[in-house]
Amino acid sequence: MAAVLASVVACDILEDHTPENISFRMSGSDGQVVTVIYSQEFIAGVDELNVTQVQVFASDTVTHVLPIDTIIDIAVKRRFFVQVETAPMDTVVVDVRIDVDGRGLLDISGGIFPDVPWRYVYEYNQSLTDVIEVIL
Repeated sequence: MAAVLASVVACDILEDHTPENISFRMSGSDGQVVTVIYSQEFIAGVDELNVTQVQVFASDTVTHVLPIDTIIDIAVKRRFFVQVETAPMDTVVVDVRIDVDGRGLLDISGGIFPDVPWRYVYEYNQSLTDVIEVIL
């Protein structure tokens, strides 16, 4: 019995938990148009005021019609940045779910307001904050 338990523990220790895919889902008013910026080319860090600062070097900007359901390969970069904006006169109430390899990272609801984009940053093995400033 001890040998079986030891082999199970050893397998779990040797199993690679490096993130491979991130799943990004956003729902809200079906048909609502949002602009989404995706990036894996950035640096991020937390400053002395506990604000995560993100400098984006390259990104993809996509116009989506809600709902969004996408999976992004993060195996090489191990990081993910997303920013969602509405049209200048629109406010959108959304539900957002983000998972890494099936493990839930974020499950929230809230509003996206004009000139106040919604942002999320994931960086493997780094603790970041919910307050995010971005340099594009």
